[in-house]
Amino acid sequence: MKTKIFLFAKRCGLLMLLGLAFQTCKDAFEDQTFAAYEELPIGMYLREHSDEYGRWVELMEHAGVYATLNLRTTYTFFVPTNAGVERYLQAHGYGAVSDIPQEDAAYLVRYHLIHLAKVDLGQFQSGAINDRNATDDNLFIEFRDGGLEAVYLNGESRFLRFDIQATNGVIHVIEDVLEPLTATIADRLESGGFGIFREAVVATGYETMLRTVYTEEIGPGGFPIQVRYRYTLFAVSDATFAAAGIETLTQLAERLGAGTGSYDSPENPLHQYVSYHLLSQLRSYAELGQFPEGETVKNLNTLAGSQLVSVTDRGGELLLNYDPDRDSEIRFLEFDIPCKNGVVHEVDHWMPMFAPPPVVVVWEVTDYPDLAANVTQYRNPSLGAQYNRVFQQGELESFRWVSQPEDRAGVLTYRNNRAADGIWYSDVLNHDHLRIELGESGWIEMETPVIVQGTYRLTLVWPSPRQANPTGICAFALDGQMLRERHTISNTSSDRVLTETLGTVTFAETATHTLRVISLDGRLITLDYIRFEPIQ
Repeated sequence: MKTKIFLFAKRCGLLMLLGLAFQTCKDAFEDQTFAAYEELPIGMYLREHSDEYGRWVELMEHAGVYATLNLRTTYTFFVPTNAGVERYLQAHGYGAVSDIPQEDAAYLVRYHLIHLAKVDLGQFQSGAINDRNATDDNLFIEFRDGGLEAVYLNGESRFLRFDIQATNGVIHVIEDVLEPLTATIADRLESGGFGIFREAVVATGYETMLRTVYTEEIGPGGFPIQVRYRYTLFAVSDATFAAAGIETLTQLAERLGAGTGSYDSPENPLHQYVSYHLLSQLRSYAELGQFPEGETVKNLNTLAGSQLVSVTDRGGELLLNYDPDRDSEIRFLEFDIPCKNGVVHEVDHWMPMFAPPPVVVVWEVTDYPDLAANVTQYRNPSLGAQYNRVFQQGELESFRWVSQPEDRAGVLTYRNNRAADGIWYSDVLNHDHLRIELGESGWIEMETPVIVQGTYRLTLVWPSPRQANPTGICAFALDGQMLRERHTISNTSSDRVLTETLGTVTFAETATHTLRVISLDGRLITLDYIRFEPIQ
């Protein structure tokens, strides 16, 4: 692919090869642009092809963002055709682009734009695009029968062309203008034939949470900030309940033994049932299908405490709570229904709680909803540079730590590593890891995922930066029992990602567990994940 270079010159005096010595005098060519190559920045490319995208360029100019799309940065832009813009105007009763309120027009353009990421066709997979768009929303890719002729964005606009290269990113052409996402999970339940389940959500007190997009919290420096949480809901339709002989909320409560009292208590079986259908982070269908290496089964934490949902890949199809002994499973009727605050998957069973067997658990120490909500580049796979977010004590509920000496401010750093060849720690899982500095004899604690009772071998994986001397010496304790008394993070040979067995533990019940990491020399500790492997 060629690059288009523009030379704007005031010509006077001496003209030198590969360089111009400019003096202040009139040039007959000063108002002309000379194109040496074919490739353009996004805005100029769209303008040059106005027969296809001129109406969208009008919208960009009306919104005041046209010049932005010519900046030297990186974008992924989903651009509708002229016909698609016309359909949008007619559907919304606008006679012209200029009739759209400017603020709405700007939001519409930003909704179609991903900044600081180049997401090409090779990165597409069914489910949410990891890189959020300029309105802080996830867009969803859907592959339907028909190959590349049937790929849809947000399930509403078909892709017509892929991977048009520009000097500042990539353009994908779509058939229709996307409607910016406004429906929350609670809104989806109101309009999708989920009457009984919605009643259960309201009765158990979850409606407010599932209708909330942002919460206000106190950030670094004591200033209020908006934090966005995203959830996953496994929804049950009225038709699916009816197939199980459940026609009303009262019958569902009776089936669960929930009584007729208050359902907003976490101990009530109906409350636990609704909690069981909720995950604390957005998990698209594609993410549900990501398993530990060599495994085809995993367990997911739910909001119902120690109750787990099992996911199995059987012949390329994802099943929930698959029990080979009973030949029973739960299938997806529809998946990746996008919402402003997460995603909904519709299932074909009323999905009571299930006791899964022990499986391999890969516990990423970055996998906490409050950490994800406070990180702008959480697990971004296409960063152009390294990203760090430093947390102080009290900013996150999922981590508790004490620094030594106590007047020293210990720090916890989330690092998303640049996903580029030659960066040794780009091999960490999901591109990220934690970096901890606590001072000598300081410690940090965090909760593991829920783990089914049984005996497990624990293996630590961490990025090990080279130092002049072994540093980052620490100890590991689990549930108050010493697991490993001395472990060295940094080494004296080469930078690399290392693996080491921490020991074997037996859990008497299905529950979460508390890991404490104790600093022994006050130097940097790095952590990627811990693997729990069942021992039969």
